[in-house]
Amino acid sequence: MKKDSLLWLILIFALLLRLPLLTGSFWLDEAAQALESVRPFSQQLEIINDFQPPLLHYLVHFAAKVTITEWWLRLWGALIPGLVTIWATIKLGEKLFNKQVGLTAGLLLATSSFHVFYSQELRPYSLPAMWAMLSTLLLFKKDFSWWQFAGITILGLYSSYLYPFLLLPQLWLIGKQQSWGKAIKITIASSVAFAPWLPTFFKQLSAGQVLRTEIPGWETAVSTPQLKALALVPLKFIYGVLDLQLTPAFAISGLSLVIVIGFAWLNGQQHKQQLSSLKSCLLISLTPLLGSWLISFIVPIVQPKRLLFLLPFFYLLIAAPLANKKTPFKIALMPVVFLLAINLISLFTYWTEPQLQRENWRGLKQEMMQKFPADATVAIFSFDKAFAPWRWYEPETLASLTTGQKNINQVTDLNGQLKSITDYQYVLIFDYLRDLTDPSHRLEETVESLGFTGRGVLDYPGIGFVRIYSKSEFTIGYSL
Repeated sequence: MKKDSLLWLILIFALLLRLPLLTGSFWLDEAAQALESVRPFSQQLEIINDFQPPLLHYLVHFAAKVTITEWWLRLWGALIPGLVTIWATIKLGEKLFNKQVGLTAGLLLATSSFHVFYSQELRPYSLPAMWAMLSTLLLFKKDFSWWQFAGITILGLYSSYLYPFLLLPQLWLIGKQQSWGKAIKITIASSVAFAPWLPTFFKQLSAGQVLRTEIPGWETAVSTPQLKALALVPLKFIYGVLDLQLTPAFAISGLSLVIVIGFAWLNGQQHKQQLSSLKSCLLISLTPLLGSWLISFIVPIVQPKRLLFLLPFFYLLIAAPLANKKTPFKIALMPVVFLLAINLISLFTYWTEPQLQRENWRGLKQEMMQKFPADATVAIFSFDKAFAPWRWYEPETLASLTTGQKNINQVTDLNGQLKSITDYQYVLIFDYLRDLTDPSHRLEETVESLGFTGRGVLDYPGIGFVRIYSKSEFTIGYSL
């Protein structure tokens, strides 16, 4: 009973840690997700330009029938899945090792700033992590049900394109522990269920290739060099949302963690059942990481957030020495205390440092509405359409204009495209993504050629500069 009480206390604690910033502004990708999800039901599969399966779109679509406030949509798309993941991690740890390991891994996951962040993100990262833990929990049940496992697997496949990398080691374990017949049934059922989506998947792949062609440098900006990508996954699991830099502090703390984990693992011998559980955790952890990394040589897909479903296994491996009675308790506890301290420092930093939080488009647009007259102001985006957060927040309040192309060099008559700005007193140019879409800064040159003069900037973390231009001197409520 006491251990059950601790489980619920961890879940309540996890919920409380995920409430701050839950109501914050949608950033670019979240706003795009929300805009797509609030469309009519018949349009929910029109997501060729969004490289993800459709399950989250449908989930958010129905949630939006109640309200479209940020916290509500995140609740169903990320927060609840995140809490279920913590519960399943605790239960899996109990099943594989003991209750102490399960509760410890659950506490580490509850306090992880990395998990907190993506439990508040309206994107498909928390959702597949939930299916991953629930399916793995089913995998180790004595009365294993292949059709229940297949059902959760199908939901996982429709949540993330990286889910098959998790399924492979799971099928191997099912074949070894249960029967290869059940593994084959699951493979057939999940393949048949996912097959109708394959044509759209290939269209999404093609759309991604077109985007890389249209915007030179896009692939470099959104992906990470292969060797760095592989190392970044465990580093983000350890340090969370902190901005990782090769500084003495990170180097010393990382090396110290390796040393204390080594001590915990080397002091004592695991008995047969624990060794089997450890091997299973390692197989489920390493196969998706290495498999997706190898595929990334062809299609860059490895990012720590996309592999969020591996984080619970990472913590289970850290907590596992606590189950070994031959390992001195203080030594087994050392890496746990070390990681818990990093989690709390990282979480506090996330709450207090705006640059680590999501882009505050809502606040920026509210400030613009307060300081610039709506009928005399136009915002310009160097893109084929206004950015999703701009369209999501108060779309009718301020006029906007785009260059009509994702790459400004594809615009043949930029002066003609922007000529209508002469009807306005104030012009606001977004620097957001312009290193990719307008690297030569043609936009400012064109605006100035049409009779406007730069007066200052608005600066928001993550969004960058919004450059202010006008035809004459003006007052907007603060010193330029």
